[in-house]
Amino acid sequence: MANNSFLTNSKIVLPIIITLVYINIALCEIFPTPETLKNNVAFWKKIYAEISLKEGLLHDYEYPLIIYKKMYIGTKSSRQRRRIIRNEIEQVKTLLATIETQPESTWPARAKEIAALFKKYATADALKDAADRMRFQKGQKERYKRGLYRSGAYLDTIKAIFTRYNIPQRLIYLPHVESSFSPNAYSKVGAAGLWQFMRGTGRMYMTINYSIDERRDPILSTRAAAKLLSHNYNKLKVWPLAITAYNHGLNGMRRAVAQTGSRDISVIIQKYKGRSFRFASKNFYSCFLAASEIAMNPTKYFPDITYASPIQYQDITLEYYMRPKALASYIGISKKELEELNPAIRPVVFRHNKLIPKGATIHIPTSLSIASVKQNLGNLPDSLKITKPPRPKYYSVVRGDNLYSIARRLGVSARDIALENNINRMNRIYAGQVLRIPETTGAKKAPATQIVKVEEKAKVKQIKEQVAVKTTPSQPPPAEEVPDTLKEIIMAKAEPVPRSNVPNKTGYLNKFDAEIYNFEIDFSEEENSATIRISLNETIGHYADWLGIPTQRIREANYMGRSSTIRINQELTIPVGKETVELFNRRRLEYHLALEEDFYSQYKITELKPKLIQRGETLWDICNEDGAIPLWLLKKYNKNIDIGQLFPDMKIWLPVVEGKTELDYKQEANKEWRGVYPFYHEPSSISKPFQILY
Repeated sequence: MANNSFLTNSKIVLPIIITLVYINIALCEIFPTPETLKNNVAFWKKIYAEISLKEGLLHDYEYPLIIYKKMYIGTKSSRQRRRIIRNEIEQVKTLLATIETQPESTWPARAKEIAALFKKYATADALKDAADRMRFQKGQKERYKRGLYRSGAYLDTIKAIFTRYNIPQRLIYLPHVESSFSPNAYSKVGAAGLWQFMRGTGRMYMTINYSIDERRDPILSTRAAAKLLSHNYNKLKVWPLAITAYNHGLNGMRRAVAQTGSRDISVIIQKYKGRSFRFASKNFYSCFLAASEIAMNPTKYFPDITYASPIQYQDITLEYYMRPKALASYIGISKKELEELNPAIRPVVFRHNKLIPKGATIHIPTSLSIASVKQNLGNLPDSLKITKPPRPKYYSVVRGDNLYSIARRLGVSARDIALENNINRMNRIYAGQVLRIPETTGAKKAPATQIVKVEEKAKVKQIKEQVAVKTTPSQPPPAEEVPDTLKEIIMAKAEPVPRSNVPNKTGYLNKFDAEIYNFEIDFSEEENSATIRISLNETIGHYADWLGIPTQRIREANYMGRSSTIRINQELTIPVGKETVELFNRRRLEYHLALEEDFYSQYKITELKPKLIQRGETLWDICNEDGAIPLWLLKKYNKNIDIGQLFPDMKIWLPVVEGKTELDYKQEANKEWRGVYPFYHEPSSISKPFQILY
């Protein structure tokens, strides 16, 4: 009996054991750490868990554990940091030259230490180009720890979503690399949210427009990330490449596979020579391995770690267009709480009390009764039940304009324009500014050739105190009835952008500047089409999205094949009717508004660096040369240069971008930001009045 029982049990148990062994082996193989990447992973674990934000490592970017020096940078300015790093690089270059050219007996102690590092971590010929491979990496310890805390709010939900999409659970830690689990994270080049989606990729899975940006919603963006990761894996068949494609793009990794003939991540990193496959893309998989190893065993690196409570809310769907203040009131929460719970609603909606779209999903506290909230919203007065919102109008200011003349021309109130655009004594209009023109009952229709601006810094209460009375479009109020503050505001003429009077501060004020874009449009009513010029950061996909048509229709209208490309300033025909041209113009403008508003909400310009264009350099090379910057920002500081036509020795200005500090945000709130972000006036620039576009 015993023998028979043993045999019977063996037939059951052994296959189970063997299966479990194979499962464990398979799990290890899902995210392999190739021998050639082990040092990279070790380096990034140092950066995430050991090196402070006030420190950094000067190292070799191909052999990262060749660390020349751990450097303290503290809170020094970008210019001071660059000088310190540059001086250290020159010292190391001298030591490297000594190692290559002098007998070992003459080497100083530090040169011997460097030589030992190369012997331990690099190949025999690695010294040859070492002087060109130095880079400085700032530490991330505090940021990673804050990310661990924030992750507690989202991990349970991310796990559930990834399980539903059959995504390996280790990938729930990828936001440590992308955003440190911050839903408000925004990169210099426009990636947003927990999962750092670019607009182009995000539009495939989420709603992204001027009012709603679902990249900012942790749950909606997680579903999108699951779909994107799953799609990458289905196309590339292995997770290391699917993860790298999350950073470098699916098509880029397909080219890497085709060029190298391999799906081995270590082979691709060593052999693939794609132009944009640089340090960040090459290290993305190593960063993920390092960050996830720490997250899976956090107390080993951060013994005192605590986690945020899991995020909890419930959803309702808006049946009408509503303004945030009214919605919060009828739900029974503060406007601030409504904004915190709904990061997908862009900040400009709350700052300007713009309409939240009908059909939007609204997160509300779990402490509220859904039935009661719906009942309250059902009792809305008819005046708040907006089923079809008014179309916004936009106007571009030219030199000599004032609020009164603009208001009369467009048939609206000067006071309403001031309120809509946060205009007051300290914040005047200027040539090239784009104003948002509010809809006014009974106002005459503004021409279809008008265009818009929504200011970021609206402070309605303050403006109401300064703009106390309402003017009529047909007749100005008697002078004696107008407070001096209002008279000064509405009669002040728009001036050119002034020179900065702040020493060593050449940053441009964080306002939208329509002059850097090609918004001109030549509409042909007979042919039911229009001719535009390609502007910055625009693609055929954008035009198709704004028109609501397939990209193929635009390609056919311009006799373009699927592989045809477009360039800045190129003329393009778009199939657009009279009824949709205004919608196209508005969506186009609001796309650029959103890019600038999002950027300036997080970053500031601290200085400019002159640069001479080198032979063979492209716009992509320039914008990614020393910390990525968006193309529109480059143009803003080079308004009189055709950046689409570069030539050797052309002089341009490169803005130095830094993240805003708590002090910056405090100064902005206190209206002291005018001294922090002075206007930039380009040397020898020629001021030109800006044409009204649409």
